Amino acid sequence: MDYIMTCTSAELALLVTLSGYPGVAKGIAEASVGEKSQKEWEAIMEVTTHQLILKQLWDDDQESKGEIPLKVEIQQFIQSYVGSKWMIRCSNKGQSNILMIHHIENDTWMTHIIDRDIIHEFAYIKGADIPSIIRNYYSFSEKGIDRAQHFHLSDQAFDLLSERHNIKKVRKISSFTPEEEQSFRTFLNDLESQGWSLYNISLFHNPSIERDPILENIVFFLPAAKGIWVVEYTDHPTAPVKVELNTFEQWCDLLSGVGLEASSVNS
Repeated sequence: MDYIMTCTSAELALLVTLSGYPGVAKGIAEASVGEKSQKEWEAIMEVTTHQLILKQLWDDDQESKGEIPLKVEIQQFIQSYVGSKWMIRCSNKGQSNILMIHHIENDTWMTHIIDRDIIHEFAYIKGADIPSIIRNYYSFSEKGIDRAQHFHLSDQAFDLLSERHNIKKVRKISSFTPEEEQSFRTFLNDLESQGWSLYNISLFHNPSIERDPILENIVFFLPAAKGIWVVEYTDHPTAPVKVELNTFEQWCDLLSGVGLEASSVNS
């Protein structure tokens, strides 16, 4: 891992603006502090300029020549960040941060940790590092599972599980075996403990900064006291959504698959 920098949302927004991407900068800033008037933004940017000078990111020589007043390496970093065509997004419901991994070129990627929509930390990594980066980010328990557990849901039933009050509806439209019913109850307990929300790892393609990113693939999962529940789509005719309790080893295999999919971006 090759550390690049840590900055605030305001600092990142100013760096992106100075590099010629005001639209992208607006989204970064508003995610942190919400919408502001033009006068308020100008005041924020003035203070932020002083912070960039203090951090020695500002280049007076460049400014005196009427050029972008940023060090060349910072400009290159911003161009790589904004111009990234592929991104892996790792949600973390139990924490206040989120991990993004942006493809830069060839086998070079960039980790981007956003803490409370305020602090941004960047580092360059290699594609082979992606599985271990994600594994360490989540740091799930390595305890072995007591027994195999799984159940199947229809697409409708899976969508309904996003709300606690839909449990009766899910049971009504599902045909659980006794073993599946027991697994379903265990899953609901784990879902409750995680704030009734699944985690996910998503792969996005961003062909242009003028367009919204395109979701190419997504994996839903949920940590349990022992093991990790993983959602998989199958070819079952009526209940294609399989929810299965994976061992930690199976979880690592899944992350290796994420790494392989990421490596195909270079091909």
